[in-house]
Amino acid sequence: MSKFKTSIAALVIAALPALAFAQATPATPATPGIDKRQAEQQKRIDQGVKSGELTRREAARLEKGQAKVRRMENKVKADGVVTAKERKQITREQDKQSKRIVHEKHDKQRK
Repeated sequence: MSKFKTSIAALVIAALPALAFAQATPATPATPGIDKRQAEQQKRIDQGVKSGELTRREAARLEKGQAKVRRMENKVKADGVVTAKERKQITREQDKQSKRIVHEKHDKQRK
């Protein structure tokens, strides 16, 4: 085998793992910070229901707010890129939801 053919074969073999990795990466961007905060806020709602700090109606309203944030996240992920501006919008909405959770858990309504 000539040096040229050997070089081409080596290049092809070296490129295969890179191609496999490129295909294995997810099409949607990762948003671990947003996902973690969503999980934490969901835990706060669940804990509030369990302790009696939240009524069923309050919890349902808070769940709707959490669903809104998830829809926002899915919408911005749809094009494959989550920009800093989009992350900021989601963070702002999560801040609003967090304040609502605090308000509802600390009002005088009980189960």
